Amino acid sequence: MSYSPIASCLLNREQGDTQSFTSLDIKKNWSLVNITKKATIPTVHRNSTLLWISGRLNFIITLDNRGHVAIYDIFQDYKPTVLNENFEHVYKCIIIDNDLVTISKSVYDNTILFHKYSLAELQIYKIHRVQILEDIKIPLSCLKDINIRSATVLIEKHNTIEIWSLQDNYLLYSFLKSDELFYSFSSGFLIYWRKSQSNILIGVICFTTQSCKQFNLISNNDIYFCEISKGKLVVCIEGCHLQIIDLNNAHSFCIRKGAPKQYFSMSSSEASVVIFDDGTGMIIDKDIKEFRAINNDYCFSDIFGKPILCSAKHNELIIDCKPYRIPFTPKNIQQIGCNPDTQDIYLTEKGIIHILE
Repeated sequence: MSYSPIASCLLNREQGDTQSFTSLDIKKNWSLVNITKKATIPTVHRNSTLLWISGRLNFIITLDNRGHVAIYDIFQDYKPTVLNENFEHVYKCIIIDNDLVTISKSVYDNTILFHKYSLAELQIYKIHRVQILEDIKIPLSCLKDINIRSATVLIEKHNTIEIWSLQDNYLLYSFLKSDELFYSFSSGFLIYWRKSQSNILIGVICFTTQSCKQFNLISNNDIYFCEISKGKLVVCIEGCHLQIIDLNNAHSFCIRKGAPKQYFSMSSSEASVVIFDDGTGMIIDKDIKEFRAINNDYCFSDIFGKPILCSAKHNELIIDCKPYRIPFTPKNIQQIGCNPDTQDIYLTEKGIIHILE
């Protein structure tokens, strides 16, 4: 299926059109289409495993297990370019607006480095990067959390906890660290928790209102995951039902389906996706929506607030709760990604990338 307005818009941008767009007005109605395969292309390093794949404008962007970052240009017959400098190992990639941010380890010592590439410059074949967050001098082990949704990183130093903005390139918050507490940062809230023999104390700090709310949960198991989603505190505790607390009225309820098998945070909206062992999944948004999910080995991506799941063993995609058949039989899906501009979906296997539309 061809989306000529999208291709024209991207081509105009590549040829120097200075129009600004963060996402195009034309959005695919997935419920009205069948999934078809547009192309299959080889990866740069055929024996590597892709850890991450995404897309923006006319680029497919990948990170493999050897730390190599590659971009594939849609308008140049998917010609690949490796962005790494010599001996550089990248551990994480994040797309923020029209920039690519990479997190790597210095070849000279154990400290981590943050670099930003402009996709507009890459479109004119200018591989130029700018180091950001230069004041951070820490080993990789001190990088505790990367929140893609808010484009922030949480860093734990010897005596302090720091939250830095990848988008604005500065320190947002800094406070003294307690060795008794665990920390997370989600949707502008700092979440901390402490375990005792019989319960877990969870605190939620809102920096905007300078307020703090605390909750006691009856369990002494480890917290697997907790985040803020549309004014709700979502808590995954090992071996327990998923618990959701409304921050406005402190109303708490459990989703009695056992411990989640998989949990995914959306990057394009403030929502989450949970997969349970009973053959169902749920989207936790302003409302909670249940859908069929018969597997527990899904790869995940999202586009325009719609979750996309792909079973690593079965040829099925689930887009916004609706199943779609993959038009070929994959052997072993490694990762899934998508491009909000072309609205293509990417499935990766060893040495190849399938491009679906």
